[in-house]
Amino acid sequence: MLKQICTLHLLIFTLSCYGQTDGYFFRCSIRDKAGNLWFSNMGNGVYRYDPATGKSTNFTKEDGLNDNNIESIYEDKAGNLWFGTEKGVCRYNPSAPLIAGGKLFSDITSKAGLCQFYINCVSEDRNGNYWFGTNGYGVCRYNPATGAVTNFTKEQGLGSNAVQCILEDKAGNLWFGERAGGVCRFDAASDKFTKVNDGGCFSSQIMSIIEDKNGNIWFVNLYSGLCRYDDNSYKHFTREDGLCSDSICCMYEDKKGNLWFGSDSKWNTGAGGLCRYEPYFDSAQHKSGTGQAGFTRFSTKDGLENSDVFTIVEDNDGNIWVGTRGGLFRYHSPSGKFINYTHKVKNSN
Repeated sequence: MLKQICTLHLLIFTLSCYGQTDGYFFRCSIRDKAGNLWFSNMGNGVYRYDPATGKSTNFTKEDGLNDNNIESIYEDKAGNLWFGTEKGVCRYNPSAPLIAGGKLFSDITSKAGLCQFYINCVSEDRNGNYWFGTNGYGVCRYNPATGAVTNFTKEQGLGSNAVQCILEDKAGNLWFGERAGGVCRFDAASDKFTKVNDGGCFSSQIMSIIEDKNGNIWFVNLYSGLCRYDDNSYKHFTREDGLCSDSICCMYEDKKGNLWFGSDSKWNTGAGGLCRYEPYFDSAQHKSGTGQAGFTRFSTKDGLENSDVFTIVEDNDGNIWVGTRGGLFRYHSPSGKFINYTHKVKNSN
């Protein structure tokens, strides 16, 4: 019964996304250690784009991916790239030779006991364990040194078996954002999860968690804006504070410490777009009340062409790239406008 409920929930959440293979829906992105940008393009695998040369390479199932719908991309400490898909996990080692059959990607899903379906997120902890959050099957922890796989579900304290995001903070705490469950924190000593008491700041649908340069932890709510955790207290941000929408899907901190938030107009507020938050940097100004910190909104009038934003990444030159339901765009700082890079990335092989 649980699997049926989770599968139904997955279909409701992604109905407008899956099956869209026209090449315009960009779901997730990352900048690797070499400076390449990786963009998942729903139904079309993933593109690796080198901003320095303008060269792009498309990877699909023919190259060893186990599915062309990629939900997450993660780079580990060794420089390997992990791809979470509807059908498990694939790994790409940029320095390794081709594997059997001339493939570039290794399908890790065959590991005994590893979560096999709907991998929403991947993370490596400081002990070298890999964590895989799934959409309906809880969380899997994989120890590559021993090959041991441990599956955690609601029985171990998860609020939901659908885990959307994972963060290990600077103190070594592991935070898990869930769909229909809020936030849990993992206690390594007991191998148990504890539900985080947020004082009403979270919605039940947590889409992303990050820790900013100042040690604040931010939580993206799908239905009710943002939460910032600072010194054991929570601050709630909504459209009334300048957010482009209360339905936030993704966030990113740039090199300057600005936070970018993408939203989806398909959900409850009817609004979408992108906003940038510039926090206080001068503590003296902050204490005196003279400093200004606020949101700047971007939408179709600024060149995005589509207001449903699902991923944000920054290149080595400080340019912000935004993946939407309608294409891929790069922010041009001098003009404050976005330039459509969809066809440049897709057709520069």
